[in-house]
Amino acid sequence: MTINLFFRAFPAIALLSASAMMAQNFQTMPITSGLTEDVIANGVGSSSVSTTTDVDGVSFAFVARDFKLTPTSSALSYGIPVDGIINSVVASTPGLSFQLGDLSGSNSLKLPATGDNGTLVFTTPKAAFKLYMLSTSGSGASVVSATVTFTDNSTQTFSNISLSDWYDNAGYAIQGIGRINRTNDVLQSSSTNPRLYQYVLSIDAANYNKPIQSVTVTKSSGVGIPNIFAFSADAYTDCAAPTTDAATGVTANTAQISWTVPASNQTTGYDIYYSTSSAVPANNVNPNHTNVTGTSYTLNNLSPSSVYYYWVRANCSTATSKSAWSLAKTFTTQCGAVVPSYTNNFNSVPGLCWVNNLVGGDPTTGPTGTGTSYWVNRNFLNGATNGSAHMNLYGSPKKGWLKTVPFNLSTGGYRVKFNYGVTTYSGTASSAMDSDDVVHFLASSDGGTTWIILQTWDASNAPSNTSNEYTFDLANFVSANTVFAFYGSTGSLNEGLDYNFYVDDFIVEHTQLSTSEVAREAKKASVHPNPFKDILYISETRDIKSVTVTDTSGRRVKTVEGSVKELDLSSLNSGLYFVTLYFKDGSHSTVKAIKK
Repeated sequence: MTINLFFRAFPAIALLSASAMMAQNFQTMPITSGLTEDVIANGVGSSSVSTTTDVDGVSFAFVARDFKLTPTSSALSYGIPVDGIINSVVASTPGLSFQLGDLSGSNSLKLPATGDNGTLVFTTPKAAFKLYMLSTSGSGASVVSATVTFTDNSTQTFSNISLSDWYDNAGYAIQGIGRINRTNDVLQSSSTNPRLYQYVLSIDAANYNKPIQSVTVTKSSGVGIPNIFAFSADAYTDCAAPTTDAATGVTANTAQISWTVPASNQTTGYDIYYSTSSAVPANNVNPNHTNVTGTSYTLNNLSPSSVYYYWVRANCSTATSKSAWSLAKTFTTQCGAVVPSYTNNFNSVPGLCWVNNLVGGDPTTGPTGTGTSYWVNRNFLNGATNGSAHMNLYGSPKKGWLKTVPFNLSTGGYRVKFNYGVTTYSGTASSAMDSDDVVHFLASSDGGTTWIILQTWDASNAPSNTSNEYTFDLANFVSANTVFAFYGSTGSLNEGLDYNFYVDDFIVEHTQLSTSEVAREAKKASVHPNPFKDILYISETRDIKSVTVTDTSGRRVKTVEGSVKELDLSSLNSGLYFVTLYFKDGSHSTVKAIKK
């Protein structure tokens, strides 16, 4: 028997240990041939035209989200994603996805009768620890076998794979995708059905480093009709992923991360990727830091009051060169002054670094302690829109505060705005306010020691039960530690009214420049290209003191001191950003930039 040289240096038992320790390295396995039927109705027109057959043998096919019977038909809110990408919801395989075949061509290997079989050939053979099969069984359960063929023509067979009926069973990768009757074009929708299921084929250790060329699936038994749609792999690597540790030394702007690796790794350095998004980084993503030596690193220039996710991968002097990204770890930077723009949509209340359990006192004294949280979550105006902060004003004396995160307004030119309204406690009708009830909107330029009232609502100007917008120009507020608060008091009288005061979509943003400001701001740099891919260039940089980049939530994602000519923003996700250029004369200019 010929022994592969790799296994002499790294025995199979060591491979098994490495596989168990590694983060999963999921990659799709696009199919180049072998799909036999189109069972997904898509586009405009009858489903009998955009499909070749059904899934279940009794006329029902799947439906894609872009399906319309006529050009004027309503868009579907369910169905197979138009791009054919199925992001699995199986908890044990976070980040695993499947790529379906052409929705307008053959997209299923359908096996109606016992003994029917077909071979799915992959566009790019890949070696794998595990192979994942996306399939379902129409009109009842069924049993199949799968024979994996490697590029050296050796095989591994998996028998007695039980495929669940497409309704109501566990292990689904996606559910609630809807179906259509091909004979009459009647649509059937459900939030839970039909379903596509995920099955795992564990490759033998002796075959780990063999690229998988194809899989032959055969129906063995059962009343149901197997439909095989796609495969993905936990791709093989001889470079084990690190295990990330919990972050330490977290401040408002820094955090130290660390990691460990198996002693068997032939590691030459590490790549680090971090983001405010929990999305698992792709294999080809540009890391924030590359070829880091050692097993710890301090992340700098972080935004305060922000949740960060981080991953580490190893670079090795072995055949597969790079490991998969580690499993994600997360930390939250400490509260600190946020540079706007900023939005709190109150999807959770009070919001990161906001406080809602301050009680007592009044605008002259500030809160006198902590206690019951009177400002809590409720649908705005008791309607269907989720997320708002509200205080119920009723009964015995209550004094409750909702205090914001601090803001750095030192550069000036901001405004604050939010939506507000009043309804009865359990309904949507309007309500008056008791004669001694009051709600104040306040501001403090010293972090909450002293307060001034910006707006008062009471019996004389009780808000309506529709959404009202409040806006206040913060031209006179230039403190680096500005906070705002909502103060509600039921007073000492109980006049029987039971109502809610709501606040939603709290925003601090740049105002439009006045005529005098435009005249004064002679120096206004521009950025290019816009939209950009990775590098953003700044023109006319002689008088620039520093540059900051913030996202649409107001979080600072990059700061550069000095007369910088270009910004490397390759680590940022696609989207809209605000680039603020601070000049040596104290003026500043903010421009919008879109990353592709």
